[in-house]
Amino acid sequence: MLSSKPARYAHLTIAERQIIRRMRSQKCSHAVIARVLGKSRTTVWREIQRNTNAADIYYEVHAQAKTRERRMAAKAASRIIENDFQLEAHMEQLLRAHLSPEQIAGYLRRVQLDRPICSKTVYAWVHRKWQSRKSYLRFKGKPRVPYGAGKRSWQAHKRHISERPSIVAKRRRAGDWEADLVHGTQDDSRHCLLTLNDRASGFCIIRKLASINSYAVSETMIEALRALPVHTITCDNGSEFARHKTVERRLRCHVYFADPNSPQQRGSNENLNGLIREFFPKGKSLAHVNRQQAIEVAIQLNRRPRKRLGYDCPRNVFAELAGKSHYLVR
Repeated sequence: MLSSKPARYAHLTIAERQIIRRMRSQKCSHAVIARVLGKSRTTVWREIQRNTNAADIYYEVHAQAKTRERRMAAKAASRIIENDFQLEAHMEQLLRAHLSPEQIAGYLRRVQLDRPICSKTVYAWVHRKWQSRKSYLRFKGKPRVPYGAGKRSWQAHKRHISERPSIVAKRRRAGDWEADLVHGTQDDSRHCLLTLNDRASGFCIIRKLASINSYAVSETMIEALRALPVHTITCDNGSEFARHKTVERRLRCHVYFADPNSPQQRGSNENLNGLIREFFPKGKSLAHVNRQQAIEVAIQLNRRPRKRLGYDCPRNVFAELAGKSHYLVR
């Protein structure tokens, strides 16, 4: 039975080449030899054509040697850097100066027009001594996932942001909220803030969380929004929003989830988190922040005039859209 493996990926061992020599001396056809070896007939034909000498003699030892020579010749072109000690020393110097492989290739093309090197060649050279060279790269060897790539499979019980009513994007009513968490230091993620903002008015609510688990997040969210108009809530895909069904049932709303790694789909909330960093700088622990301090920051932000609101403040716009004469943050 012939192998379905493409011929260009076939690799013959010295024992298989011995079989080819013996069967060829018995005048066996290429198809018969291929059937015995479990290879493609094209593989056998190419092997004989490449490694038969001028006297039409095929010998496995000579075939093995010719194969090794061809492989070394093929690698020589890709190892153009290692074959030039001065060039390699110069590239080591450029890499230690924290130039990226693309910058190194571009610079060498300018100063060495006779021997241009592409960025892929430089990357391959870096990877051949990865452990010692990756520290000079910008991301230290960590993979960078571009936008739109590596998205996880969607969970059926979640409502995707594409299902959200079109009126939410128009920002014409109060009650369409976005939610997120603001963390302090990475080694103390227990202390964080729950941020909620109304898309139409920019009105925000900030609460200090006693814990980062989904139960504490859902209960805090329900407590903060119970007395307010709530039509929709848009969250990210963090596990802290896993109890969204409870939130939907108790607030009588719908919770929608943005795509993974897509903060731009919750742009208003990301902007709010940036404003909060003015009061709680990034990298500092939030352990000292209490509920009252979080509320006071929300009061200040809700009284701050916004350009997109015609320099009115979110507090007034939210009260007008919600049909209330006034609203006090509790």
